[in-house]
Amino acid sequence: MNFQNQQEAQVWFNFRNGDDKALALIYSGTAKILYQYGLKFTSNTDIIEDSIQDLFSDLIRNRRNLGETDNIEFYLLKSFRRKLLRQLQYESRFTDKEFTEVMFGVRYSIEQEIISNESYQDLSKQLFDAIEKLSPRQKEAIYLKFTKGLEYEEISQILDMGVEACRNLIYRAVKSLKGSIDTSYRNHILLLISRRLVLCK
Repeated sequence: MNFQNQQEAQVWFNFRNGDDKALALIYSGTAKILYQYGLKFTSNTDIIEDSIQDLFSDLIRNRRNLGETDNIEFYLLKSFRRKLLRQLQYESRFTDKEFTEVMFGVRYSIEQEIISNESYQDLSKQLFDAIEKLSPRQKEAIYLKFTKGLEYEEISQILDMGVEACRNLIYRAVKSLKGSIDTSYRNHILLLISRRLVLCK
């Protein structure tokens, strides 16, 4: 997020205390991020947009009762995910038990300069095929860790699981990816993941 060199904690503090400029800054810095995250769960853009609007309406209404944060993106991702999944569950009429693991659809696309490099075309296909084998929860954890750059503690809160369980989930996902890639490419796959590959629906 670009807060024009302002500290996120200060921006959040100003928003909580009624500063509408801080609100505009937060919205402009996170709305697209939330929208892209929503597309990982559903192609229904109306539900995504409604969930974003509902989120900010709640934030405005309850701003003086909100807690402190120095990571606004994480704070909003967590709240947005909860709101979006609740709405998707309502729309699908799933019970809580049936909705324990929502489908998180992630597709990794290699940066254009890598795709154009013939030597990486096979790696690109292997990577896509390997990611398709991951569970929805593993895909989401990988997305939050390597694309959004969140810490294990933050991811565990978003996914509502223990920190150690979160570490194990990501470890198993990376291990699965490595196991599905030709030995000669394994160093490349870790490099590409660490460079936060672009994820798209």
